[in-house]
This record gives sequence, structure tokens and C-alpha cells, in this order.
Amino acid sequence: MEKKIWLGVDISKIKTNSDGEKIAYNSKGDKIYYEDAQGDWEKCDYDEEGNEIYFEYSNSKKYWSKKEYDEHGNVIYHEDSNDFWEKHDYDQRNNLIYYEDSNGYWEKREYTKNNNNTYYEDSDGYWSRTKYGKRNKKIHFEDSDGNKEVY
Repeated sequence: MEKKIWLGVDISKIKTNSDGEKIAYNSKGDKIYYEDAQGDWEKCDYDEEGNEIYFEYSNSKKYWSKKEYDEHGNVIYHEDSNDFWEKHDYDQRNNLIYYEDSNGYWEKREYTKNNNNTYYEDSDGYWSRTKYGKRNKKIHFEDSDGNKEVY
């Protein structure tokens, strides 16, 4: 029998449960391997913080995805076997300020010191501006579709 090893676990030695599934966990309790009764499987790996950094499953295309995180646990990069990727940038308060993907789509955002979104713009040409008053209450909104609201 061929040995199948994933993250140090010999998959051929995982016992099958009453539902015909094989499941393995890492030392932190994260599921790293799952196989159903039909033999379809999923594999995962995690960083030291418990964030999923790799995922793969046994569909006809052998799909996989990889993720990278910043020190706050925000996804900053993601790519997969479908040649798709995306990048995320965050400000020091963990607000998403920029997004870009392999399809050429992007988004930009700006925030107040209280984390209220004041500006949004995307590659489709849409934009919006929002103003807030002293108590973080929205006082004005307008967007590229011609919508305007005063509160």
C-alpha cells in the first residue's frame, strides 16, 4: 500500500468513523485532513496563529488555494489553482483600504479616525463620499449614480 503523508500524518493509518469518514487534526485542533466515504478529500494547513494558509480538495481539477496574512490576521494575498489572485491592503486600524484582483478589478477606501468609511471608488467607475458629524452620525452622502442624501 502506498504511503500518503500530509503534514506528518500517514493518511492510510487514519481510522474510519461510523460515517465512513477519515478526519485528522493538528496539535492545535485544526482539521488538516478530511475524506468522505466516497474517497473525496480535503487538505488544509495553518500558520502559527491558526489562519488557513493552504487548502486543497480532490475534485476533477484538483483545486487548491493559498493565503497570506498580516500581523493582525487580515488576508493580504490569496491565489488559487484557477489562476485567480487578490491583494488586500489595510490601514493601521485594520480597515480595508485597497483591493485588487487578477481580473483587473480594484477598490479604494478611506476612513475617519473612528473607522467610518468616507470615500469609496472602484475600477467600474463607481464612487461614493460620506461625511460624518460630531457623534459619528452620517450627515451627507453622495455617489457617482447621482444619489445625494442629507441626514
